[in-house]
Amino acid sequence: MKILSPAGNFESLKMAVYNGADEVYLGISKFNARNNIQGFTFDDLDEIVFFTHIHNVKINLTVNILFNDDEILDAVDLVVSAYNKGVDCFIIQDIGLAYLLHKYYPQIEIHASTQMAICNLEGAQYLSQFGFKRIVLAREVLLDEIKRINDNLNVEIEYFCQGALCVCFSGNCYLSSYLFDASGNRGKCKQLCRLPYSLKKDGKLLAQGYLLSAKDFNMSTRLPDLEKVGVDVLKIEGRARRPFYVATATNEYKNALLGKKVNEQNLKLAFNRGYTAGYFDGNGKIISNYNNHIGFKIGEVKKVNYGKRFNEIYFTSNYELSKKSSIKLFDGTKEVSTIALFDLKQLDTDLYMTTSTQRAKVGNIVNLILDYDKEQQVLSFVNKVDLQIEITALQNEKLCARCNILGKEFTTFGEALEPSKNQALTEKDVLTCFQKNNYFNPIVTLNTNNVFAPKSVLNEFRRTFYENLKQFVMQNLSHNLAKQKIELYGKAKIFDDFQIVESKSTHLKNSNIIYSPEHYDEQDILSFSECCKNQNKKMYLDLPNFATKQDVEFLKNLVEKHHLPIVANNYYALTFNTEIVIGGGLNVYNHYSASFYNLPIICSEDSIAPKTDFPYMTLRHCPFKNDLGATCDKCPYQKGYTLALQNGKELKIKSKKLSSCTFYLTD
Repeated sequence: MKILSPAGNFESLKMAVYNGADEVYLGISKFNARNNIQGFTFDDLDEIVFFTHIHNVKINLTVNILFNDDEILDAVDLVVSAYNKGVDCFIIQDIGLAYLLHKYYPQIEIHASTQMAICNLEGAQYLSQFGFKRIVLAREVLLDEIKRINDNLNVEIEYFCQGALCVCFSGNCYLSSYLFDASGNRGKCKQLCRLPYSLKKDGKLLAQGYLLSAKDFNMSTRLPDLEKVGVDVLKIEGRARRPFYVATATNEYKNALLGKKVNEQNLKLAFNRGYTAGYFDGNGKIISNYNNHIGFKIGEVKKVNYGKRFNEIYFTSNYELSKKSSIKLFDGTKEVSTIALFDLKQLDTDLYMTTSTQRAKVGNIVNLILDYDKEQQVLSFVNKVDLQIEITALQNEKLCARCNILGKEFTTFGEALEPSKNQALTEKDVLTCFQKNNYFNPIVTLNTNNVFAPKSVLNEFRRTFYENLKQFVMQNLSHNLAKQKIELYGKAKIFDDFQIVESKSTHLKNSNIIYSPEHYDEQDILSFSECCKNQNKKMYLDLPNFATKQDVEFLKNLVEKHHLPIVANNYYALTFNTEIVIGGGLNVYNHYSASFYNLPIICSEDSIAPKTDFPYMTLRHCPFKNDLGATCDKCPYQKGYTLALQNGKELKIKSKKLSSCTFYLTD
């Protein structure tokens, strides 16, 4: 398996590469889902391409947002320009962009973003027809389904192994957009899942806490399982996280793949919000007491001397602490305060004292969240590329340097040298000079016959060598794809005059009825279809955006056997042999996407965009198990449950049941 590490800036990029990443992923400009971080620009690509490729590391460029009609052709131009500079592949969500790239530029390698929500073999098969070489699976996909995809499809499988876990199915969250007009897809996520919520039933309070705050993903103990079922690439989440996190996570997973034991403490120091192996762990995905970094326990507060401005806090710890580190204090599971250890005294082997304006009391648990000395040590690590350089310095001939890079021979020349009268040029002189660079660890051999080389001449030759070498590398990595003229899109087929119905008792008004049942029961669905026919209305079965193998088999058999038209909200449904309407779950945002499907689309009247009746969040964990300790055999679910924000805004909890339950937050 390969490791794919995040890079939100140059420092993180270096840490990923130096610590063993096989590939990195990063975004530039406004066309990526982490537009909220100040990362890279298009002009940075030359440096990025050169640096990564001399380390034999591939670049995945994220172009993983949805594009409107005014943006999509600019996105195509960006991809082509980046490819010509030497970017290896592109992570894409918008099917319209994928359609255009596959049609006009089939040479460009595209990967399906996790936001395309591929959760089964059928969805993966559908996308693989249109040029996708790799699929970033939804985190909700379990081992059996990963194996089924690997066994039946010639496509690379990428799977997350570490980092933040979006509680919403495959990151398809619309809550920030709904409440604050801030698109998470555009990198403006308000992290609303990290806020406190109250679970209520008909207004009665049942539970409180960070009820939507997922633990961090940590698959370090499950790597043999992932390799066995066919995962090709392990993806570390975290383009918005610190370089220390990138370095640590990359290094620990690289060591794990080399057969070394993962240092869980190092991972927890980098970032820890509680860990879960995701949906491999059953239902333990929410950590309702905390919503941010908690580090790991190192000690306990033993004494506090309270002062007018500063408190003296005495705590025990066997951990070797350094100044400028940071700790968090906890009272049981409640976070009390965060303290930066600028004033730290070690009073005994396991006793420390610090002064702070922050609160503390005897018995508080002490967690370490930042080890300053360790962080500086990690960030100072540099792993330059070994480069064998053969220098020829002969009397009355031009200086010559040769090396082999990217499997090709490179040669450059300098000034002619004169015979030495006093101090002849030595191999040490050349090595000392050529060590002055940012990228390479030169291993020099010198072929000479007693020549003199002034330092100025040697320094200029070194500069010329490295500058020409960089140009040589970039020329060999670049492409020269000519930009194609793209045809204008056709008119979208709009599906209108419909009514969404969740219950058979609803009065039917429109000619097209979209049936979105809570329970996908065959007899219930067929009975309602017949009811619609009797009223000269046409029923379309609204298919869920998540489906397991068992669900797909049931739905496919039901739909095809009884010739039921459907509304597709995930790519798996597009493999069904029936009449299809494109639903909101497929995120048609531009006319090129509409042209790709060439099917009726549910959209608003003034734009190609999903109607707002699509759920704001899709949850694959059970909030009733998590928050109330409920069990499936005594499921408490019924209408009337809500999740309330502190501002009083309440979100309804709805459920859909197939082989298992999926929950939705709606208005």
